[in-house]
This record gives sequence, C-alpha cells and structure tokens, in this order.
Amino acid sequence: MVNINLQKEYEMLNFYLPDFYNNAVLINFLDDLMKHAPEWFYDDVRIGAVYGCFPGAIWNGGRVLWGIEHREVIAKMIKQYNDRGIAVRYTFTNPLIEEKHVNDLYCNMLLELADNGMNEVIVNTQALEDYVRDKYPSFKLISSTTKCLENMDAIRAELNKDYYLVVTDSSLNNTDELFSLEPKDKIEVLVNHYCQDHCPRRQAHYNAIGHAQLEFTNLNFPECKYTARSFYKIMENRSFISTDLLFGKYKDAGFKHFKVDGRAHAVRNVVDSFIYYLAKPEFRDRVRLYIYQEVYHI
Repeated sequence: MVNINLQKEYEMLNFYLPDFYNNAVLINFLDDLMKHAPEWFYDDVRIGAVYGCFPGAIWNGGRVLWGIEHREVIAKMIKQYNDRGIAVRYTFTNPLIEEKHVNDLYCNMLLELADNGMNEVIVNTQALEDYVRDKYPSFKLISSTTKCLENMDAIRAELNKDYYLVVTDSSLNNTDELFSLEPKDKIEVLVNHYCQDHCPRRQAHYNAIGHAQLEFTNLNFPECKYTARSFYKIMENRSFISTDLLFGKYKDAGFKHFKVDGRAHAVRNVVDSFIYYLAKPEFRDRVRLYIYQEVYHI
C-alpha cells in the first residue's frame, strides 16, 4: 500500500514554518484556510513541518527561549499538529551541547512526547545527534544551517550522511554552487534569512545564544540591526529567494524543501512571509485580512 503522506511529500513543495509554540494559532488557522480555500494558494504547496521548541529546553538553539511548559500542554500541541498531518520539528541546535548534557530530563521528555515516528529533530552537535539516533531512532534527523557550512566539500559530506534533510547555508542561495548539489530532494533551502549575507558574526551569535539557553542567563551579544528589518526589506538580500525563482528555477531543478525564517520576529513579518510564499498574489490581501481579523482580532 502506498503511504499517502509520503507520496504527497514527494509530489508537493514542502514549506517549514516557524514557530510552532508562539505561532500555533496562526499556523493552525492558515492550515485550515489552505484546506478550505485552496484556490487562494499556490498549487502543490503544503505545510510539511513546523519548527521551534518549547521554553526552557537547554538543547534549543538559534533563538533563546526561557521559561517552562507543562507536560499536558506540550502533548496536546504536538497532537494537534500531528492530527493535521504536520510534523513537529525540534530545533535542538545548541552548538554548545556536549555528552554531559544529553540526559537532561526536560529535553528527553520533549522527545518522548513526540516519539511517534512522525516528528523530526534538527541537530548541530555530534554528541546530541548520536544520542538521538541511539535512544529515539524514530525521529527524522536534519542537519542544521547553524553549522554555518559554506565549504562545498563539507556540504557534500553532509548530503552523503544519513540525514533526512540538510539545511544549506543561505549564502549559497541563488548560486551555481547550490544548483550543482545533489540530491535536490535532500536539500532544504532557507528562503528568507534575516541575517546579512555572509555575516561575520553569525557563528559567534549562535554560540552566545547557546550559552544563554544552557545557563539560563541573559544573552550577552551586541544587538543585531539586521534581524530587526522588515520582511520586505530583506528582499534586498542577495540570498533572498523570490516566489518567481522558487516556483520557477528552484522547482524546475527539483528542489522541494523550503524553510521560512521567522522565529522571534515581529508578527507582521511572520504573517507577511507566510502569505508571500503560500498565497497567490491576487489573494494575499484577502488572506492577510482574514488572519488579522480572526487570529489577532484587529
């Protein structure tokens, strides 16, 4: 018997949206809208997964998430997404995680609650990757863009490893080097990175975030002016992938996996990015109006 969800995954363009914890109402509403008014949206697109983390997980990377969440709330949220056919993808990408951190009770609970064969983990460090492979083999593992790999030999080595997907560095976007990589259906492209192109502080920023998350302390890093830009301002980035390119050159080349940046960003930027990549131009204003009325009540 053909696995319908797997068949859909390979026939459609998969978008991976942030942030499953803070944007849950928005994402669920958007998913309903895509099902009830499919003519408003691009053909053959789907929400393949939602990524992020629950507050207080020391394995989390990319953005600092302080706090804690109740077990019952976590289980309910995972089930709500999975019942929609949407995978939950943990951003366990803290670059400072070592073997001594892998037995953390809260993080292991997060994995246990999502351990049903449908969900996914983004990894950065070898210690955590090895642990998840051994203790939770049902999770699909994804190589993180937070590794900041720009060397083509290193990227090809990642693609040869046993990852479900490899998220490439956005510096490769719209280059011949990216289009030379194979296999295309194992590559996930970050389409709208808010960082500046070839940011010299990016790795240091991820390390500072990892330290703050691990030690439950304030983030000690200079404020970044680039991540505060609007969605429309980042369209000026050389690495930005427009819908014309995505549904043209990228789709034609065989790319099927696209990550939308937006964790911890302003609501208007998140909404605008979702609408831009999923809704047809002639329906974007209508979708935006529905979202602001029904989700944010404004």
